[in-house]
Amino acid sequence: MNFKKIGSLVLSGLMTMTLLAGCGSKQAAPTSAGKGDAQNLKGKNLVVYVSFHEDEAKALLDDFKEKTGCNYSFIRMPTGEAITRIVAEKDAPKADILIGGTADAHELMKQKDLNDKYVSENAKDIPVEYRDKDGHWTGLYVEPLSIGINEDRWEKEFAPKGLKRPETFEDLLKPEFKGEIIMPDPKTSGTGYTIVSSLVQARGEEKAMEYLGKLKNNVAQFTGSGFTPAQKVGTGEYLICLNFMDDQLIVKKSGFNISSRIPNEAGWTICSLSKLKNGPNDEAGKAFVDYCLTKEAGDILGDFSMAISTRADVKIPEGGQKLSELPIFKAFDFNKSGKDKKDLQGKWSKLK
Repeated sequence: MNFKKIGSLVLSGLMTMTLLAGCGSKQAAPTSAGKGDAQNLKGKNLVVYVSFHEDEAKALLDDFKEKTGCNYSFIRMPTGEAITRIVAEKDAPKADILIGGTADAHELMKQKDLNDKYVSENAKDIPVEYRDKDGHWTGLYVEPLSIGINEDRWEKEFAPKGLKRPETFEDLLKPEFKGEIIMPDPKTSGTGYTIVSSLVQARGEEKAMEYLGKLKNNVAQFTGSGFTPAQKVGTGEYLICLNFMDDQLIVKKSGFNISSRIPNEAGWTICSLSKLKNGPNDEAGKAFVDYCLTKEAGDILGDFSMAISTRADVKIPEGGQKLSELPIFKAFDFNKSGKDKKDLQGKWSKLK
């Protein structure tokens, strides 16, 4: 079977980065989701930059529109591209919200005075460790890094050689896997940068960079998006991916035979939400933050993202784990990660 040919055909249908407008839908009575969306926003507009899955964003925004009457538009882009755009638009912001992307990116926006301090009434239902203490961003769900494997190819091509499935970061350095690994580019993807930053914090910069140099030589492709590696492993174009587990679970839920393993001391992030400073639609922006922190929104996010919600009352996705059971590097400092980003991205680029 020509996996690479099949993979390219499937991906051509899966990968889109488009500007979408909210579809017409009936206006329902306001709910108790938060004080913002208790207002009638009919005729108002909301502009959102999205750094997670397009379908996930549209499901949220359609429900928000139905409840409030607020129109919307959104642009989907990788986290790094979104931050670059927000910085460029600082003096005349075009969007109200950044939803998705890694916590270090939202922390970086806080340091650059790009996201508003807005503490929604619904933030009380999010544990303090999953939101900014000053109220500049709030975590929606937790994403641990994971090693994804195409099980069909493994059983056919690699199991007969007596190889053991990779379960640790060091396993990814084995010569048998050279050219069969795909991961997001730390220069453009928040997922990719989380790999670099978390390893540096866990191991120290010298040891981490030594490891990353070896890993870089074993990787066949670096992608602009954090989701793409899981897609290409799902279709068999590559054997192994290193990205967030929920991306792998989405691909598995779509019918592809991919398995996931969280390595010990894995990096992780909190998929976060920020209201952008001086956005054109302040009222709608606050209402959308209120809405996103409800259980109802958490259930929608869980159905699409397959991630682990920061709300305790949202069910754990199939194949997921409780927050307390994740073998992650719990000391990961998002504030430090945000401050170190430019420096570490530069050092990554210089690795041979």
